[in-house]
Amino acid sequence: MNSLVDQAHENFLAMTRWSVRLDPAGQSLDQGGVVGLKGALDWPSARWVLRSEPTPPKEWVETASMFLFSDGKTGCAFVRIGTDDDLAAVLLEQGWAEFGTTPEMVCEAALAPVSDPEGFRIRLATTPDDVLAYAEVAGEAFANLAMPAESVRDAVANPEHFLTPNAIVAVGERGDGAIVAGATAIMFSDKAYVGWVAVANDARGNGLGDPVTRLVTNEAFARGADLVTLEASHFGENTYARMGYREIYRYRILIKI
Repeated sequence: MNSLVDQAHENFLAMTRWSVRLDPAGQSLDQGGVVGLKGALDWPSARWVLRSEPTPPKEWVETASMFLFSDGKTGCAFVRIGTDDDLAAVLLEQGWAEFGTTPEMVCEAALAPVSDPEGFRIRLATTPDDVLAYAEVAGEAFANLAMPAESVRDAVANPEHFLTPNAIVAVGERGDGAIVAGATAIMFSDKAYVGWVAVANDARGNGLGDPVTRLVTNEAFARGADLVTLEASHFGENTYARMGYREIYRYRILIKI
């Protein structure tokens, strides 16, 4: 049995491989110890790579660079602190810069249910319109993390991929019927990956991030997951920790622009 750390990293690799389907012009790589995704937009958040095998660092960086920069000039590498420090050293030597770090957080059991915030209803998405409205919220929210709103919106605006048995989408609906929050969990066999946790700017401060994340987390366990993982932004890290997620390691986020 792989360690919990290995399982969490492998879940991120699986999500990277899955995500290529969300961009019609997207391309993927899975060779030489590099798992990568690049979308049509030449921006780091749309073009990233991770290490899947202990390939020598210079060889890994060469393979990753050929993939990312054959048709663009930007890229993002997620390198595990303490495991991929050799990659980080070579990337920094070659002009990459550190953007920040992100905690790998895991949940190993269903979380206690909570009441919906006053004035809001938390539910699973069931229609294409639900997903499209959530996509608009995600684009707006992730712009606060320096991600192009259009890129995030277009990735999520794929009901054919988000309304499937292996995809779980929760939305937060205001009393007027407007969808103002959402979260997704993608199932990979007995693991689930949570992403695109988002709250509209005009709905922030109402505690919506917790219940939408809690719903997709618990639904993943109900569907057979034994582990749910996510990489947290600085906006969500404390919320996830209060819910019951825990950090097991961190990624350094290195970018080239």
